[in-house]
Amino acid sequence: MDQTLSELNGSAVIDSHGRVVEIICRRNHGNHAFSIFQGANPLDFSFTTLLLEMSLVLILSQLMRFLLKPLKQPKVISDILAGIILGPSVLGHNDNFAKNVIPENSRYVIQNIGIIGFMFFLFVTGVKMDLAVIFKAGKKHWVIALSGLIIPHIIVWVVAICIRDYMDPELRKYSSIGGIVSAIIITTFPVIYSILRDMQLLSSEIGRVALTTVIISDAVGITVIIAFEAVKQGEDKGINALYYICTVVGISGLVIGGIPQVMQWINRQTPEGKPVDQKYITATLLGVFVIAFTTDFIGAAIGNGPLWLGLAIPDGPPIGATIVHKSEVIMNDILMPFAYATIGLKTDIFVMSECWSCLTPLFALATMAIVSKLVSVVMAARFTDMSYRDSLAMGFMLSLRGQTEFLLYLHWTDLKIIKTPSFSLMVILTIIVTGICSPIIDFLYDPTRPYMINKKRTIQHTVQESELRILACIYDQESVASLFSLLDFANPTSSNPFTVFALYLVELLGRAAPVFIDHTKQNEDYWDTNNEAIHNAIKLYEEARTDCISMNFFTSITPQRTMYQDICEIALLNKVGFIILPFHKKCIEDGNDFSTAILRPGVQSANANTLSHAPCSVGILACKNAAAWGSLPTRSSNCIHRQFAMLFLGGPDAREALSLADRMVEHPDVSLVVVRFLASEYKGDDESERKLDDGVVTWFWVKNERNDKVVYKEVVVNNGFETVSAVQSLNDSVPIDLWITGRKNGINPTLLEGLSEWTDNPELGLVGDFFGINRF
Repeated sequence: MDQTLSELNGSAVIDSHGRVVEIICRRNHGNHAFSIFQGANPLDFSFTTLLLEMSLVLILSQLMRFLLKPLKQPKVISDILAGIILGPSVLGHNDNFAKNVIPENSRYVIQNIGIIGFMFFLFVTGVKMDLAVIFKAGKKHWVIALSGLIIPHIIVWVVAICIRDYMDPELRKYSSIGGIVSAIIITTFPVIYSILRDMQLLSSEIGRVALTTVIISDAVGITVIIAFEAVKQGEDKGINALYYICTVVGISGLVIGGIPQVMQWINRQTPEGKPVDQKYITATLLGVFVIAFTTDFIGAAIGNGPLWLGLAIPDGPPIGATIVHKSEVIMNDILMPFAYATIGLKTDIFVMSECWSCLTPLFALATMAIVSKLVSVVMAARFTDMSYRDSLAMGFMLSLRGQTEFLLYLHWTDLKIIKTPSFSLMVILTIIVTGICSPIIDFLYDPTRPYMINKKRTIQHTVQESELRILACIYDQESVASLFSLLDFANPTSSNPFTVFALYLVELLGRAAPVFIDHTKQNEDYWDTNNEAIHNAIKLYEEARTDCISMNFFTSITPQRTMYQDICEIALLNKVGFIILPFHKKCIEDGNDFSTAILRPGVQSANANTLSHAPCSVGILACKNAAAWGSLPTRSSNCIHRQFAMLFLGGPDAREALSLADRMVEHPDVSLVVVRFLASEYKGDDESERKLDDGVVTWFWVKNERNDKVVYKEVVVNNGFETVSAVQSLNDSVPIDLWITGRKNGINPTLLEGLSEWTDNPELGLVGDFFGINRF
């Protein structure tokens, strides 16, 4: 018997009378070898059971994400449903599964890992938050935020007082009612940010408004939680509330006042362009455990400390971005599934259904809070002149619930405010509300809708002797010189001036809210070293061309997946006729007449989305030989004669490319060869498009017939291989500096027959991808 007890790690389940009703034993994993071939059961050992539990949590989480993605459900819903499936509501309801796979004595491991997941979730989100936006918020943000807080609180408190006598003794306390009502009504930034990120709405107009609004709401929420905790602390002795408040003020003041100074010192110790030293990151992450222990020790919610620490760390590079980069993947894909499993293991719909009558007051309270919040926000949004559709979308956005609420439900359970049935009800309500709101938001709000105009602006329809408005996108310093060269060769003059909107696009790292800077109106500090260099280059370029070019410089710090939204929005607001995008591959010279192609991460997707949604013409500049274009051009450096070629396959893209080529040929140092490809006897042509092509080509040739720098050819081909041969012979006879072509494949499939499987870069089109040294 002694030997057996020494090998077993047991736990007992004891009822309210102190009697042992069930003994659960689990064998410790000793040093001896075992296997199923020797008759051993791996589930008899605690370590192997833990491995199985971890595998189930992660597999179910990924499986639910995959299954619910077509239904427009955010990750938080997929993950919490995976946790519920594992818990007593589904698989755990089976006694054999519960005893063997998730026994009582091993659940604490999952739950502890889950709490750590919540801690780091709040910490990382706090790092990304910028409370300074509260002071920059406009009237619209304050009206929506305060209306969504004050009006629902008044309504729900009236309801709570009316039904208070029907509540459980612990729940009917005013402190408990206040805590629950506030938690349901107050929208938290960590939840909204994570869901809007999943829905790719962070950079949208309504997404920016929602993020600023919930930061205001969060500031109120943090204060309410502290007040709620103080009241609970003072229920036995009033002096305890005072001790608690003084301790919280001292700890938070130390964190908010001291940590930023430490982080600024770390930033100063980090060489420019270098990553933050690993020891500083490790010390910061260790600080999450220390501050969580401290806040839990004084009786505050365990998530408060990590959130305060995150808020104290400056967002963005270098320290903020590095912390997020180092911890976000492990947090989202490893720790957070355990957090949701913790919720799922405590959620039991069967227990909830057995005592529905006692849950009715809480259900009524929660439902009234949700409905009043939705209606209040929608009305406030309409008051601030938002459209009906956008107002509804805003109302549903600020009704989203998730991770923060789940952690609060656990905290209420610890304080014995609610029991398992009430806990289960609140979790199910949260899932239902967020699960319904997410697809409704997707239906109501399309961030690309403003760019869907019936008639796009084009170079072709820009009147001669008038201003051409161009949006030049910049991803890095290497793209600046080629963009400026292209602008010069497009031949701006005092009679044909250009207004250029230069947009420097930076990936959003280490912060939550996107940042847009108009450098003609704002004086922002440069935290990105490339920004200042690019800005100076733009100033020098404009100063040398004040008679024909006017420059406007913007910086957009935004997620890569939504960069195209800023591009399209600027193009629309500024009535741009032409957008220039650098190709997603850049060539770096190594000094030995060789160049290396380097990918610009995320740029290909941004370019493709811009092509799909832009309200005007778009050109992609693919430069394989940067040396051929030289460094930043000056007026005196453009004396080298350039040979350009325009490949005309027909259609609107080809006509637009010919309009650009027509502007370029007016440059004194540019010669142009235009090759129009035709099918034999016009078989397979789109007749209506061919007539439009004939008109544009005739106009171009009549205009340039006496221009010695222009050569026009028509080539009849029968398939794509003949088209390739014709272009190669042209390149062999005259070295071409720039190829200009339409993206789409012309008006006759015969011209490119047999080439469709050769393309690697569909955003350039078949011809643009296949031909050229410098391709546009």
